[in-house]
Amino acid sequence: MKSKYLLILSIMFFSGAVFADPWSGRVEITSLNPYEGGLIFITSYENAEISTCANGARFSIDKSHANYTILVSSMIAAFMSGKKINFKISSGQQPACSPKIDRFFIYN
Repeated sequence: MKSKYLLILSIMFFSGAVFADPWSGRVEITSLNPYEGGLIFITSYENAEISTCANGARFSIDKSHANYTILVSSMIAAFMSGKKINFKISSGQQPACSPKIDRFFIYN
């Protein structure tokens, strides 16, 4: 019986740790700004604790990301077709004007 409670507590503890990095939820992309260091994008999601520009709505895909080409082409396609995205902000960053994202999903 005790092991059952221990298992439940363990699942609750570790599942909370998985969501430590912020996700945006389903949001619209309102603008794109390619620049020499990558792609900046503005969304309807605002988090001024992480993004210090554009009222907390400015994020980026860094050119050094291993999947930069795939991420940027997918982001442009989502923007052009008016699809919503859900993106994950990279962990371990200090607040910045354009914090980097890890990955995102595109929705119909």
